[in-house]
Amino acid sequence: MRRVIIAVVSDTHGGHRLGLLNPNTVIYAENEFGEWDYFRPELTESQRFLWERYMDWMGQVFDFAAGDDLILIHNGDETQGKKYVDQLVSTRLADQIVIARDNLNPWYAYGNLIAVRIVAGTAAHSFAEGSSAILVREQLALNHPQVNTSVLYHGLLSINGLIVDYAHHGPGPGSRNWLHGNVARFYLRDLMQREILAGRRPPGLVLRAHFHTPVYEYLETGGSKSHFYITPAMCMMGEHGIQATRSVEEITVGILALEVVDGEIQRDMRLYQTLDIRTKETL
Repeated sequence: MRRVIIAVVSDTHGGHRLGLLNPNTVIYAENEFGEWDYFRPELTESQRFLWERYMDWMGQVFDFAAGDDLILIHNGDETQGKKYVDQLVSTRLADQIVIARDNLNPWYAYGNLIAVRIVAGTAAHSFAEGSSAILVREQLALNHPQVNTSVLYHGLLSINGLIVDYAHHGPGPGSRNWLHGNVARFYLRDLMQREILAGRRPPGLVLRAHFHTPVYEYLETGGSKSHFYITPAMCMMGEHGIQATRSVEEITVGILALEVVDGEIQRDMRLYQTLDIRTKETL
């Protein structure tokens, strides 16, 4: 029996003042004498909250793995990019790369981390053509050569016989509460049936991100079964997000961990927290 844990993080948006930021991150600044120096950017209250939850949940994933092999998938948007320039920690491109690298660094403390996959996400957030994902991968691979770290757009991974299809972009959570999951379920059924018609075994696990809203669906068709997840973000809601979601009242942040034993998903651990982000008053 071989047991493997898959941890999934997405949409950390490093470089945004509401995105994930490791408090140990140091970035360049020029002092009054024209010399290059380092400083630690001050975390916002939202970033302090995110980092505390992130490290707590990471510790729970390490305990869950209990010495067995761990695979980490960062499923896109590790940086904020320069298209939406409001609320940036820094206007320097290099600083976003350093922040994103340091957000992933703590995972390498786990002794049996065997692979890290960094998915190239939205062009607006990755400086186009997966640039930030590539640069973050290069730094992590240099610092941690013992771990298989790579970057890709759309992965098809086999783990002990479990086929995992993962990419950043996919279906949304649904336009209404009572429609939640419908689009994802149709998307999954279509994916599975196309694989069957092509003579291939459908993936047993499908992972998507981008919408910052968790969705889970399970489907059996044509003698195959598949689990589908849209993972939540590890960032808060910026101005673009408020507009894109039409002022949604809640956001969910978190990490997903899955236990795979002999090619089957035995358990999932949804380390999620939902927050009501409305300003509450009594007048």
